[in-house]
Amino acid sequence: MISKLSGTFMIIGGVGFVGATAWWITFFYDILGQDFQRARDCFYWTTDVCALKGMAAPFADVPVYDPFLLWMSVGMFVVGLFARVAAPSHH
Repeated sequence: MISKLSGTFMIIGGVGFVGATAWWITFFYDILGQDFQRARDCFYWTTDVCALKGMAAPFADVPVYDPFLLWMSVGMFVVGLFARVAAPSHH
């Protein structure tokens, strides 16, 4: 049971991480074009500069990126990983 649940947490965390990455790229590419990598700090946390770029959201077709999804996904993956490692193995 724990093994299935931990695997589910790890999969959801991985999918969420991919989704957060795609959201970050899409949002900042829409705002900054080819220079979207200048907003790489915004992937991890919302700085003052990121908040200013977020003010351009009404001109973007994508909702403002928020790193909350990234951190929730990382947390779910880590919880799943720890649960898998800590679970007793049945041979």
